[in-house]
Amino acid sequence: MPLFKFKVSDAAGTVSELLIEGENQTDATRRLQRRGLLPLEFLGEGTRSQQHKSPFGPKLDVVEFTDRLVPLLEANIPLEKALGIVGESQDNPVLQQTVLDLRRGLHEGRKFSDLIRERGREFPQIYAGLVEAGEEAGALPQVMSELRNFLLDSRELKSFIISSSIYPAFICVIGIILLVIVMGVIVPKFATALAGAGIKSAATDFLMALSNILRSYWWILLVIAAAIGYCIYQLRNENGKIRQVYDSLILKVPLAKDLVLYSNISRLCRTMAILMRNGVHLLNTVAIANRVLQNQTIKKSIIGLSGELRQGQKLSSALAKSPYIPQLMLRMLAVGEETGSVEVMLERVADRYEADMKGLIKRLLSLFEPLIIVLLGLGVGSVVTIMFLAIMDMQGTAG
Repeated sequence: MPLFKFKVSDAAGTVSELLIEGENQTDATRRLQRRGLLPLEFLGEGTRSQQHKSPFGPKLDVVEFTDRLVPLLEANIPLEKALGIVGESQDNPVLQQTVLDLRRGLHEGRKFSDLIRERGREFPQIYAGLVEAGEEAGALPQVMSELRNFLLDSRELKSFIISSSIYPAFICVIGIILLVIVMGVIVPKFATALAGAGIKSAATDFLMALSNILRSYWWILLVIAAAIGYCIYQLRNENGKIRQVYDSLILKVPLAKDLVLYSNISRLCRTMAILMRNGVHLLNTVAIANRVLQNQTIKKSIIGLSGELRQGQKLSSALAKSPYIPQLMLRMLAVGEETGSVEVMLERVADRYEADMKGLIKRLLSLFEPLIIVLLGLGVGSVVTIMFLAIMDMQGTAG
């Protein structure tokens, strides 16, 4: 959400300037009034830099923030005091500012979940919902503990994917650099030496043609790289057309489809299990869980789930209308509904698909590594073979 800057007055009459998030100016004004503040003047839209949110500066580490807060809450330390301890023990100015804002909101009598929800860009979608459930049930430390485990598992999975991709990506980049050096530097010098000796070779002419294309149109590589970068940037926009097209097409690509399904289904089931286990109403659970889905096509396929549940349908029957929900999940969910252990079944489904996703990633990477090596070998080997043929032509001419 965008930021809006206001000049406000508190209950004591103190005037100050304040940045607040909101869907629009009216929504931001309402949020100020709910805090007990009186908006005096609208000062325009704010910027993230005014909240120490430079993309190149330090950012709030939600996992670390939660990991440090939970033990304090479990030790029965009041939330406001626990936040103060977390803020004092950090050198990160963004975390300190966040803690300061949260504590100020608590002093104003506001709920912790509302404060988290207003900082939607910093905290994941599930965060505010779980905190609210803990507040209503009077079990905030227990709920926050489960939330910490969820965030740690998510970070571990992300780290696994990144670390598993480093070596193949390194080989790919090195291979491209080697081919560029060979075609752009070595081949022209080799061809120049042959031409100086008065030797013509079809193999050398072919290599020189490829080399000249690379040297004359190298800027096309930059254009392609810029286009790829732009597409990646657009993919981060969930409502963009490029993202919608990508999310639809990826579900038609073999293997990639399975990877996307495993990731989204495990995330959906894990979120629903945590929410239901902590007493969140089913309709609220479905609404929150839907927002954590990353693939927009899958998300749209279950967008009407809440309405069907209001009509009295079971969760398994409502989910069955989506073509992207696996039959295994539906069967296990149906069993859970019959036995009264839906959250347990959802947890097992999440475990199953997370394990399947890790296994698929390992298999893909195990295939990708030798494939890159083979392609690199074929590329360099082809160039060396053509150069060898040119040398043979030179020897034949000399003979």
